[in-house]
Amino acid sequence: MAGVVDLPEKVLKKLNSKMLPQWKTAFFAAIIVGLIAHLYKITNWLPNWDSLVFRYDSQNMLSLGRWFLPVVTALSSFYDLPFLNGVIAILFHALSAVLICKILGVERKVTAALIGGVIVSFPTVTSVMMYNYVADGYSVAFFLSTLAALCMTGDKPRYVLSAVLIALSTGIYQAYITVTIMLVLIKLIDDIIYRAVPFTALLKKSAFMLLTGVGGVVLYAVILKALLSVFSVGLLDYQGINSSASLSTIDLWGSLYVIKETFMGCFFDISEGVNLYVVLNIFVVLITVAHYIKYIVKNGVYKKFVNIFGIVVLGVMLIVGAGALAFINSGIDYHNLMLMGYVVFYLFFLVLYERGSERSETHARIKCWIIMITSLLIIANQVVISNVSYHKAQLAYEKSYGVLVRISDRIEENEEADECDKILVLGALDNSEDYSVNLTPDITGITDGYIIRADDETVGQSVLCSALNDYCDKDYKFISGEEKDKFKEKEEVKAMGVWPSKTCVSVIDDTIVIKLGSEGEK
Repeated sequence: MAGVVDLPEKVLKKLNSKMLPQWKTAFFAAIIVGLIAHLYKITNWLPNWDSLVFRYDSQNMLSLGRWFLPVVTALSSFYDLPFLNGVIAILFHALSAVLICKILGVERKVTAALIGGVIVSFPTVTSVMMYNYVADGYSVAFFLSTLAALCMTGDKPRYVLSAVLIALSTGIYQAYITVTIMLVLIKLIDDIIYRAVPFTALLKKSAFMLLTGVGGVVLYAVILKALLSVFSVGLLDYQGINSSASLSTIDLWGSLYVIKETFMGCFFDISEGVNLYVVLNIFVVLITVAHYIKYIVKNGVYKKFVNIFGIVVLGVMLIVGAGALAFINSGIDYHNLMLMGYVVFYLFFLVLYERGSERSETHARIKCWIIMITSLLIIANQVVISNVSYHKAQLAYEKSYGVLVRISDRIEENEEADECDKILVLGALDNSEDYSVNLTPDITGITDGYIIRADDETVGQSVLCSALNDYCDKDYKFISGEEKDKFKEKEEVKAMGVWPSKTCVSVIDDTIVIKLGSEGEK
């Protein structure tokens, strides 16, 4: 038996010997940049509205189609733990950077370091951190989606395993399927242009990849349907999830419009004026397109129409693949939390550091310096965006906490409230509806206003009720549905003022009624 099982240190030594230097560089670069970008968040309690509700929650989101989420989040407990969840998130993004380096065959340490830094500081990761109670789970979903792409694109593809990984990743958060799609597409384009693989030679492999993706989604859907049946649960009317299996909801042109607007909004939004983020993205596009065209011409790829056709088709599919969920519902709210697949667009630029050949050694050095300096600026700017985001989150939390304490005081001023255990919240505070701030791009999960929001009956949340229970040592249950509608028709309720008037808190029928905004507001 002793000859079969090695000591842990020997196993670790063997594993370390198989790790290429560039993989280690990608991992540690991601860890370092991740800490610089997100240390503010993971060492402070900076909740948003959902954090107030899910401070401790089993994450049983089967009704949202996320059946595997409670499994992975259980490993770090169901508490919203800023440091632990944040470190796990950084760790899994770093591991994913290593897998991406392997997928693209990265050989240089500088390329690997830049890939690690860009990935872990990408704005979507900042949005994930703002939903810290699932940050660990979503980072695992990113890792699984990346691993699925690796299994599909390797020299010895493992299509069945890849399909299983796609199902698991989608079962955590559906948006991460776009990561797998995008990584597969960049690998195919890279093979055609830089590895001189004919498009025709990739057709069979591409067909298997497509079937694998479809198989993964089908497996996800079958498991979801089975669990919904076992637990007698229905899908919620949220982001088109409950109608995703209906072909009647498909709106091709509407979906393509959403995809186009999402892409432009993610990289080229100048609604708040021209800024460094947009300027860098424009520069990256120009340099990337110019070099890829040059290499297509230089390597003679253009001489075969089928190769050019393949590159064009795959290039178009990149835009479509990044926004693939829009085909489920053309009315989808494609917010930043769902855009991790967009980070792949930067990879086309980053790998230019070691792709192709230049006319002279001087040109090659100039190209490398341009790519490295631009990439460092991108990373630095993303780090700034992350820290500004967390600063805004802190201000919003402190401002909201002040209002919460004032509301609690108003309740305690009413002697009848001492006997009440039910609470009814009507309307919303002014400047509490925005769920993102435009730091170009929009960062989901942050507001410049209040994080005390209107009740969300779709998912059964009352932010104010949860906050009062946690921060003011109460034990209220909130009223919703038909009972809430009946209360709204009462003359006493209609006569109440809205916050911060003295009549905005009242006790009616043994229920504490708080009117944050006009009755029709949500």
